[in-house]
Amino acid sequence: MDNSRQLAFIALSDVHKGAYADFALDRVLRKADLSAADRRLVTELVYGSVRRLRSLDALINQLAKKKAHQQPPYLRTILHLGLYQLRYQERIPVSAAVNSTVELAKENGFLGLTGFVNGLLRQYIRLAQGKEKSELGYPATDPLQLPENPVERLGILYSYPDWIVKVWLEQFGLAETEQLCAWLNQPPVLDLRVNPLQTSIHTLAAAIQSTGVAVIRVPHLPQALRLSGSTGQIQNLPGFNQGW
Repeated sequence: MDNSRQLAFIALSDVHKGAYADFALDRVLRKADLSAADRRLVTELVYGSVRRLRSLDALINQLAKKKAHQQPPYLRTILHLGLYQLRYQERIPVSAAVNSTVELAKENGFLGLTGFVNGLLRQYIRLAQGKEKSELGYPATDPLQLPENPVERLGILYSYPDWIVKVWLEQFGLAETEQLCAWLNQPPVLDLRVNPLQTSIHTLAAAIQSTGVAVIRVPHLPQALRLSGSTGQIQNLPGFNQGW
């Protein structure tokens, strides 16, 4: 059983019951003995699936006979995890995304629906195969079918409520609203100020990079480092407890 995805499933199940995502994530990570890379994966799966909820539900609506809200809640969460990995996580192999999601279904009470889970994910793969990416990162011919209405189209594609898309369209127009939607969906970066009384910026950068987190310098800020991608909990970063 893949522990990272099971923990992400538990956290997301709590979120869908009303818990705040950061609290639900912290609760599962505190109890888990995971490598730094696995903690980052859990974090990305949870926050990413929450961030893309409307888009993922729209895919379920399109690919399954029953709409997303008609699916058993835990099964819906499992499908979210599988589709999120296939659509938004290029570093995760397709086979790993499918197999781990089928295993999640098997281990969480849906043994009889593993064929449905496997079939839905592979249907998405077939629709997406061989499609080049557009400038905004989506397949030029997207498996996600979108309405012509610009408010609903942007809302479903980028996972925003219609009301806020409508406000932005009135303020900024179509092109800038789409750029704003895409930009706000990026995982946030983390900027750190290095304490030069305790360490050097080169030492801290090397220590963080050794955990698999990408680090770059920040222009015009000589004591700053920028971390991109999923970093996990800040207090677990090298140098945090030493005051670096």
